[in-house]
Amino acid sequence: MNEKSVAFNAMYGSLVAPLTQVNRFMASQLEQGVMLGLDSLRAYVDLGVAQVKVALKVTDSHSLHEFADSQFAVLSFVGHRVLDDNRAASEWSKAGYCEANRLMRKNLLSQLFKA
Repeated sequence: MNEKSVAFNAMYGSLVAPLTQVNRFMASQLEQGVMLGLDSLRAYVDLGVAQVKVALKVTDSHSLHEFADSQFAVLSFVGHRVLDDNRAASEWSKAGYCEANRLMRKNLLSQLFKA
């Protein structure tokens, strides 16, 4: 078995190494994207739970008025959070594109100009 893997690596090693690099890169990009999404989801869920707790404390017209007034601040926070999330996703996408471009160029050049 070991002899077969050594023979395979000798024959196709120059193709396997770039594919391994691309696979590692894609896995790391996927992990970063999931972490961005989960962080955003966690923040929105926490905000929603907090708003439900505040809404459940409304008992009279005065507390309803205070709750309605506080919703403008919450709306402002959510708007800023959405902008920040979009900015982070854009930066993640741009960095991923640049790294993928660099990796593909390096792999392509190494395949074209093998020593």
